[in-house]
Amino acid sequence: MKVLVIADEESKFLTEYYAENDLGNIDFILSVGDLPYSYLDTIRTNLKKPLFYIRGNHDTYKIGLFDKGFIEWKIVEISGVRIIGIGCQHRNGQILSEAEMRKKLKRLYRKKKHITRVDIIISHYPAAGIGDGQDAAHQGYQAIRDFVEKTQPMYFVYGHNHLNYGRKPRTIESNKTKYVNAYEKAIIEI
Repeated sequence: MKVLVIADEESKFLTEYYAENDLGNIDFILSVGDLPYSYLDTIRTNLKKPLFYIRGNHDTYKIGLFDKGFIEWKIVEISGVRIIGIGCQHRNGQILSEAEMRKKLKRLYRKKKHITRVDIIISHYPAAGIGDGQDAAHQGYQAIRDFVEKTQPMYFVYGHNHLNYGRKPRTIESNKTKYVNAYEKAIIEI
């Protein structure tokens, strides 16, 4: 199972220069935020694959752009792959504080208790200390890190910290989880 993950920066490879079969056999697309609606729609149309998404800190588009594609604060199963989507905003667009994030994740964890396996967790923001930045605007949430460590998914996919901000690896492995920065585009395999 191949999954295209995207975030933060538009890729001309997926729009202007895209040719069918360039990416091989992608099963579905996950967007982890800060990409315009028109771009997401173009990718979904070009690849002819379902797209699922969460919002980033700069997203202002309305929830529900694609049928059943919005997965913030949800646990979903897509083609046998279990995914949890973590949001970062209030309905008014304000970014969640650490305490607010922890409270929402506790509620989500209670929902997750009945599920034995989670394959992918997506979030716009990184986990604290793993792929995040040094400045306050790009530091990750400790609550997310704690949630990922308790849940132990195969992948934690995030955005927000552009790879061009500094020399950070795209993938970092910690415990049983691969932390993948989806900046522009990446492919993960389940």
